[in-house]
Amino acid sequence: MEIKVRNLNAATVKQIDELAKKKKMSREQFLRIYLEKLAHVDPFIQEKNRMEEAIQRFIIVLERMLEIVKENNEEVKMLKTLFLMITDTGNDEIDHFINTFGGDIDGKDRKNI
Repeated sequence: MEIKVRNLNAATVKQIDELAKKKKMSREQFLRIYLEKLAHVDPFIQEKNRMEEAIQRFIIVLERMLEIVKENNEEVKMLKTLFLMITDTGNDEIDHFINTFGGDIDGKDRKNI
């Protein structure tokens, strides 16, 4: 298919010719390659932007989840302290119970026993 572009500024044509010459191409070859690349850039950029937006939304969700986990850990620490105060249970027994049923207290990742 043929495309004609009319009334280009002489300086623009000269710049295109210089760019083509640097790449050891004719003006026509240079413009064909450039236009073919240009036709594919916009959809690529749109997809890249959609992915970046999705990643940003995911980061926001992860940050909120981290806040919730930290809040829950603080509540568990308070409950553990309260439980220690009102029972005869030792700290080791509570830790064993938490380890048995899972949990992350004081930022320590514990395995189930």
